[in-house]
Amino acid sequence: MAMGLIDELRFDPVDGGAIAESWRQQPGTPGYLRDLSADGVRQALADASPERGAEWRATPKSPGTFASPA
Repeated sequence: MAMGLIDELRFDPVDGGAIAESWRQQPGTPGYLRDLSADGVRQALADASPERGAEWRATPKSPGTFASPA
């Protein structure tokens, strides 16, 4: 239903998978903060590695707050 609505709004919906696969869209992955086509997003999700890089690690200010993020 949601993907149908997105399509009606003239965007190209891409199913990013189950919540257990959400790591594929985290900082340091190929598709994070990239302006990609729907096919590019699918490829970036497929190319993502579960290995956590420095972008995923906590900072000395972690966990932070809404007013003062880490």
